[in-house]
Amino acid sequence: MDKNEYFLGVFVTMSVVVYIITVSVLLLLIAGLYRQMLRYKRQYKAEATLNYFTASLFGKNTVDDILWDIAKNCISHLNLEDCVIYLVDEDRHVLVQKAAYGPKNPDRFEIRDPIEIPLGRGIVGYVALSGRSEIVPDTTLDARYIVDDERRLSELAVPIYYEKKVIGVIDTENARKYFYTSEHLAMLEKIAAICSSKIGRSLIEEKARRQELEVQMLHKQLAEFRLVTLKSQMNPHFLFNCLNGIYNCILAEEIDKASEYLSNFAKLLRMVLMHSEKNFISLREEVDLLQHYLRIEALRTSKPFEFSILIDEGINPDEFFVPGMLIQPFLENAIWHGLMNKEGQRKLQIHWRRLKEEVLMCEILDNGIGREQSSRRQGNGLRGESHASKGMSLCMERVELYKALFNTTFNIHVFDLYSEDGQAEGTKVNIAFEIAPGIGPAYLVD
Repeated sequence: MDKNEYFLGVFVTMSVVVYIITVSVLLLLIAGLYRQMLRYKRQYKAEATLNYFTASLFGKNTVDDILWDIAKNCISHLNLEDCVIYLVDEDRHVLVQKAAYGPKNPDRFEIRDPIEIPLGRGIVGYVALSGRSEIVPDTTLDARYIVDDERRLSELAVPIYYEKKVIGVIDTENARKYFYTSEHLAMLEKIAAICSSKIGRSLIEEKARRQELEVQMLHKQLAEFRLVTLKSQMNPHFLFNCLNGIYNCILAEEIDKASEYLSNFAKLLRMVLMHSEKNFISLREEVDLLQHYLRIEALRTSKPFEFSILIDEGINPDEFFVPGMLIQPFLENAIWHGLMNKEGQRKLQIHWRRLKEEVLMCEILDNGIGREQSSRRQGNGLRGESHASKGMSLCMERVELYKALFNTTFNIHVFDLYSEDGQAEGTKVNIAFEIAPGIGPAYLVD
C-alpha cells in the first residue's frame, strides 16, 4: 500500500468516527431536549392542575363544598379511580367520611355506606395519627388495610394540616398494584395544602359569623334588659311613693321640701329615660343620677340618713364610662335593709377609687344592721324584700351580659363589718369595673 492510499484510509476512518460521534451527540441532545420537554410538560400540567384546584375553590365558602370539589377534581384531573376525604372528629377520636367520588359516590353529594375509622386504625387512621403521607404499593402485603366498598391493590393517603394539626386525610385507592408514583404523592400533598388554606379561611369566616350572631343576640338581650332594668328602677311602688310624698308635702304646706322633692324626682326621671338607650354613661352622669336618687330616698323615708359621694383626685369623671345606674340596687339594699332598721345615726358613703389605669372601684359603705340581722328580718316577711332581691338579680344578670358583650370584667365583693366586740357595724360592697380599652363614646349607644 503506497503512502497516498494509507492517508486516504486514515481520513475515511476519521470521517466515519467524526460522523458517528456527531450523530451520537445530536441524538443525545435530541433525547435530552425531549426529556426536558416532557419534564416541562409535566410541570406545566401540574401547575395547570394546581391552578385549576385553586380557582375551582373560589366561592366555595363551606367546608363541605370545599371537600366535595376537591374529591371530584382529584378524579377528573389526576385520572384516579376513587377519592375519599375524611375529617377528624376530635371528640370521638375517629375519622369520618365527608366527601367521595368514584364507586362510593353513586349520587351527587352522597356517600354510599359511609364508614368511620378510629385514629390509628387502617392506613388512613395511621396517616392521620402520624401526620405523614404514605404510598402502599401492594395492599395485600399490608395488614393495616381496611376493605371499604371493595378490595383494591394499592393506596395513597395524604394528611390535611391546619394550624400544625391534622384535621383530615385525602385517600385514594386503585385496582392495580404499584399504581401510585412520587408524582401522585407530590400532587396530592400540594392539593391538601390548598384544601387546608381554604378550610382555614372557611373556619375563620364561620367563627366570625357565629361571633357576629352571638354579639347580635347579646345586644338584643341587653336592650331587653335595659327595658326591664328601667322598669325595676322606675317601678310603680317607687313612683307612687315619690308622688305621694310630694302630695303630702304640699298638704302639710312644706313648700320648700315639696319643691326639692319634685325637682329631684323630675331630674331623676328625665336622666333615667334619657340614658336608657345607652350601654355606658360618663362617671359624672352616673354620679348626678345617684345624687338625685339618694336625695329622693332621703326625703321619702321617715328615718333620715346622711349620704356622701366621693371621687378620688386624679379621676376625671368625664373620661371614665360605667354602666348607668348599675350600682343603684346596692344602694337601695343598703338603705332599706340596713339603714332603715337601725336606731341612731345612719350613714351611707359611695367612694369612687382608681385601682389602676383602666380599673375603677366603687366602694359602698353603710353603718346599718348588717346582712345577718337583715336576713332574719326578711325571714319574718318584713318590707319589700321581693322587689329588692329582684333588682339585685337583674343587676347580676346585666353584669354577665356586659362581661360577655364588651370583654370587660366586673368584680363584686361584699364584706360584713364588725366592731371589736363582734357587733355588726354595717356592710361594705366593692364593685370593680375593669373596662376594656376602647370602651367610651363609640360604645355608649346600642
